[in-house]
Amino acid sequence: MRALFMTWAWGSHLQPMVPLGWALRAAGHEVLVASHPFFKDTITNAGLPALPVGEDVDVRGLMSEAHRRSSLDPADIRHRGEQAVATATTSAVAMAEDTFRFARDWRPDVVVYEPMAFLGPGLAAELDVPALRLLWATDFVASIADVPEADDAMLGGLGSRQQLVDNMAFGDVTLDPCPPRLRTDDDLVRRPMRYVPYNGPAVMPRWLAGPPARPRVVVTWGGSLHYLGWEDAFLAPRIVRALAGQDVEVVVAVLDEQRDRFGDLPDNVVHIGPIALNLLSGDCAGIIHQGGAATTMTAVSCGWPQLIFPWAADAIVNARLVSRSGSGRYELPVDLDDAGLSRAVHRFVADLPRLRAGADELHREHRMLPSPVDVANRLEPDLRDGVIRRRP
Repeated sequence: MRALFMTWAWGSHLQPMVPLGWALRAAGHEVLVASHPFFKDTITNAGLPALPVGEDVDVRGLMSEAHRRSSLDPADIRHRGEQAVATATTSAVAMAEDTFRFARDWRPDVVVYEPMAFLGPGLAAELDVPALRLLWATDFVASIADVPEADDAMLGGLGSRQQLVDNMAFGDVTLDPCPPRLRTDDDLVRRPMRYVPYNGPAVMPRWLAGPPARPRVVVTWGGSLHYLGWEDAFLAPRIVRALAGQDVEVVVAVLDEQRDRFGDLPDNVVHIGPIALNLLSGDCAGIIHQGGAATTMTAVSCGWPQLIFPWAADAIVNARLVSRSGSGRYELPVDLDDAGLSRAVHRFVADLPRLRAGADELHREHRMLPSPVDVANRLEPDLRDGVIRRRP
């Protein structure tokens, strides 16, 4: 079987696809990951074969311009959404001719694409093979399409839900990493697939060898907001100051270039700098973050209570669903002063035992989902027998 994966060249969008790519290759299937030429090293460093196609598009630069000087104002959210759609469309157009030419000769049996790889469903339709949409976290597009007032403010030019269905934006099957309590209710064809954390090569630090002396709270802010130039959204230093004096051990997991934003660190900070979050596994009492897909889903996969300060539209959806599940809480950060932020942080620390029960239950649901290996093993027979097929 041949599987053609597609991404619009953003690291955190590729990473959730990697475990399924590994599983398919380990089962003896052929996998290629198509993207812009500049992104080929990111793909090959993840242990997957790259297919450079088309011309390069400065995805990060275009998105950074849209996010610069943005806020949570609905007009700004719409502008960022429109720019995201425009950039993803530009990316798809730049890759289209080269990808179609290659795919007609290579003849993949299935196209696997992440939600911003707009070329995926159209390519699958042209080849008359199923299109599998692989989510990063909660189904952001399906969620906001179900909220009438969100069409104008958050969809940012994607159109109505019916337009999304008509344009095949959802593909034929959605591979969903979320436990049931993080899913939306809709009529989409979904297949569960357990989220396996991967965010690049990782090294286990020696200081993680033993258990923490006090409850460990992780503060992290991902990388996307930094790369987009949205520096005002970087609340991690304020959160670390709010944790000073609390009876917790603080691990600050941030990019190297963000270290100098913290100044003097409280005595209860034991680490600051990059670290693969899943290496902390069961030694974490809770995590505070910005609501990005990888951080949210890693917390779910490790069973951690979450406090989320979401800025981006998809992060707001993640935060609301995590809160609804009983495994965490969220606080909208717009106009949040230091006193309000401290209250939210202190309330989270005090409430960790109750939130742990909800996080444990969500983690049990997560563990019951089929692994990428299980999904890979079923894919070929289900394609052959028509269980997975193109929708009419």
